[in-house]
Amino acid sequence: MRFSITIDTDDEEVAVRLLGALKDAGLVQTAAVVEDAEVRILPDTRQVLLRDEPVELTRLEFELLHHLCGHPDRVHRRRELLAAVWGVNDNYGGARTVDVHVRRVRQKLGDAADVIQTVRGVGYLVASSGRVRVERSPNVVQLADRRAG
Repeated sequence: MRFSITIDTDDEEVAVRLLGALKDAGLVQTAAVVEDAEVRILPDTRQVLLRDEPVELTRLEFELLHHLCGHPDRVHRRRELLAAVWGVNDNYGGARTVDVHVRRVRQKLGDAADVIQTVRGVGYLVASSGRVRVERSPNVVQLADRRAG
């Protein structure tokens, strides 16, 4: 099970101490870092690194790659990707839009392009492997903005 906690405080020190207490209690686990991942996706900073070099992606290209890599070992149908990434939930006939964006992401990934596999007639798949990793910063603490409201 995975969940997130928002700490509503103006005092960042309190938030950091609470995060430390949760880690000490074993309620927050820090993922082991695998050093050999070719493609690293950093959603907190919206970056993609290919062998530690930044890859320039558009907003939709980033969202597409993040969605595919965030849900590995699952075939994603084009219509599902349109709904998840583009927010299109009707009978929109633009499923080929997904193909164009996948092609562009693959071009930008160069020789690591094969991390996105085509499942003919269905959609796309990213197999879980050490080649791709979605990294969340273990110390990200969200502080609520008290100015709203």
